[in-house]
Amino acid sequence: MSDFKTVIEGTRASNNLPSGVNWNFYNSYPKFKKAVSSRQNHVLKLISSLLKNQKIPGNIRGKDADHQFELVEEGNDTILDRVTHNIDTLNGSFKNVGISVTPKAFASESTDNTQAANKKRILVHGRNIERPQIKFKIKVDNRPVPFKPLLTSKPNSKVPLDLCLETNEDGIMFYKHPYQLELEEFKVPVEHLKVSTAIKPASLEDTKFVEVYTEEQLNLMVSDLLTVKELAIDLEAHSYRTYQGFTCLMQISTRNADYIIDTLHLRDKLHVLNEIFTNPAVVKVFHGADSDIPWLQRDLGLYIVNMFDTYQAAKILNFSRKGLEFLLKHYCNVDADKKFQLYDWRTRPLSTEAIYYARCDTHYLLYVYDMIKKDLMAMSTNQCNYIELVFQRSTDVCKLRYEVNILGDDSHLSMYKRSKKMFDIQQMYALKHIYAWRDKLARELDESPGYILPNHMLLKISEMLPKESHGILACCSPVPPLVRQCLHEIHYIVKKAREQTFENAEKLNEDKSFSQDVIKHIDVDMISLHDYSKSKEAVGDSLPTLLNDLNKLDDEIEIVYFTPQEITIFQEIKKKSRKHIGLTNIIYKQPYELYLKTVKYNKVLKKSSELKEKISNSNESVNASIPMKCPDKLYLTPQANEIKKISDPSNVKKDIPNTIIREIKLEDQSSSTSSTTQNPSDNSRKNNNFIPHKYEKTDFAKFHNQSKEALLIAKRLQKVKTKLSNENLCQFTSSFKKKNKFIYN
Repeated sequence: MSDFKTVIEGTRASNNLPSGVNWNFYNSYPKFKKAVSSRQNHVLKLISSLLKNQKIPGNIRGKDADHQFELVEEGNDTILDRVTHNIDTLNGSFKNVGISVTPKAFASESTDNTQAANKKRILVHGRNIERPQIKFKIKVDNRPVPFKPLLTSKPNSKVPLDLCLETNEDGIMFYKHPYQLELEEFKVPVEHLKVSTAIKPASLEDTKFVEVYTEEQLNLMVSDLLTVKELAIDLEAHSYRTYQGFTCLMQISTRNADYIIDTLHLRDKLHVLNEIFTNPAVVKVFHGADSDIPWLQRDLGLYIVNMFDTYQAAKILNFSRKGLEFLLKHYCNVDADKKFQLYDWRTRPLSTEAIYYARCDTHYLLYVYDMIKKDLMAMSTNQCNYIELVFQRSTDVCKLRYEVNILGDDSHLSMYKRSKKMFDIQQMYALKHIYAWRDKLARELDESPGYILPNHMLLKISEMLPKESHGILACCSPVPPLVRQCLHEIHYIVKKAREQTFENAEKLNEDKSFSQDVIKHIDVDMISLHDYSKSKEAVGDSLPTLLNDLNKLDDEIEIVYFTPQEITIFQEIKKKSRKHIGLTNIIYKQPYELYLKTVKYNKVLKKSSELKEKISNSNESVNASIPMKCPDKLYLTPQANEIKKISDPSNVKKDIPNTIIREIKLEDQSSSTSSTTQNPSDNSRKNNNFIPHKYEKTDFAKFHNQSKEALLIAKRLQKVKTKLSNENLCQFTSSFKKKNKFIYN
């Protein structure tokens, strides 16, 4: 118990040590630096003696910090594996005692294969390889648009193939998973839930091996695979010299044969495998299919139904390590050679060592599947069947959809947070814009962002902000070729970053509120302004049609006095402000909606004429003001049921100074009686005292019309005022009214 307390106290003391910027500050003091150095040497000496006692090779004192951490991590994994194995053996829960888990150090002393596994992993990269994507029949599309599935037919389907765009809650469009329904209704066959006798695979030399490079060989392989019920599948891909990556090799193993398929040459032919891959009666065994499933969809148009992922099984069994290398050692006592993990799989022809490595990934996988099912069955209870649980989690992995990477305003922040750096406004500006420049260039050239400019170099440039171009090259070692070619573009971004201040940052934030990043897609042709299928509200039978009864509009229209609001669109607008740019935007109005509002307006005019007739008969003055509005901007509210009568219209002007009031003068009774059968508007025009209004002297700012069109017309009339004479101005105004359908009272 005392040792445990000592460990806790030591951990607490180490957590209290300064870190980051504080560490650099304290490390500047010689006494602190000397004390830390002495304790560091003591700790390294203890760890080295511990690793040596456990027979774990490696000199921790002669390596840098990263390699020291990897060596400590490997030592911890080895010790924990040994402890876990011994505990399981003592508890009796570990049945296959004949297969022992031995540390790498012990295995390296007795076998030659493990010595090769302990060698450093090397990068086998072909510098002069022709880019395979140039020969693809379906060209690579790196645009930030929804990924459309490559399927043209849907075997083993319960519903027909339906490739339609959908929209999620965030408003992002996507194509639905073609086998979504089949995966949701999938039930594991009973024979796959049972545990059968595990059959050890034959050696690689005694197993049939077939390389598939042509369409004829592909058809022969498909005919052989149609007779089996279990398959082991794995993929090898390349992502360094391409933006999205592409699949280079596919390995398939049965109980009796191993197949290697060249997915670069047969890229557009492998869709025939959907007949097998989507068959729910055939189990497909993968290990770590989280990446394989999207790759199959993106490059080959293949989908999986009924999958068993051994990685998910290792998680349920709570293994200390979940990699395929550990499972091969644990169940098959095979030391996997992982030095080809960084192999350039674009290379053709493949070397013998590369083929051997590719075959090992699937050759033993079916035997691992049998053995891991036994352990799952031993753990299962009456309430929980762990084999079925693995199938359910694997089915969730099959539901994954491939999605194209889309650059956002905060895409660079993930890299910034991982770097644990503290940037100011200028440095963040450089980081964001260089990151966007790199992504754009990578899409155009179909190169990975890491090839154009690695992350650590991008962070270095953003942190240093060199004044000269040579300073940018000094931040890159070695200098990427595309950085040297586009040096002037990077230097321009850095120059703009050095000019940033807090005021510029605030203006930039204001501009963001008006920016609209709309992504157009050539395949998105089913969405229109009249499409209400995506509307969240229940539309029902409320959609307008020409067959509607227009007489119903009479009950909704009532004439009310227009009361101005406190804020109008005619308030002073600052010339330098960009907040009013939206006033000039054109808003689309549906033609039928404009037609309905025109009908409403005509009803109002009709009632207004009837009202004037009543006024002329009763010899009373009334404030019958109607706001000067466009037909699509009428203020019609069902709040007033009666017309307010006023004896003196001047009082109305004082109460409502911003409202246009049309005074209706009382005429003689003889003239009023004679005008009852005529339109009041015609009478006003026939009056000899009628004087046409001169619009060049009109101050539109005093009128209260909350309409964007009114503001535009006011500005245009004032511009034309200086160019036209007084004689032609009335004609111009009348024609202008007809074109804009604007009603002047």
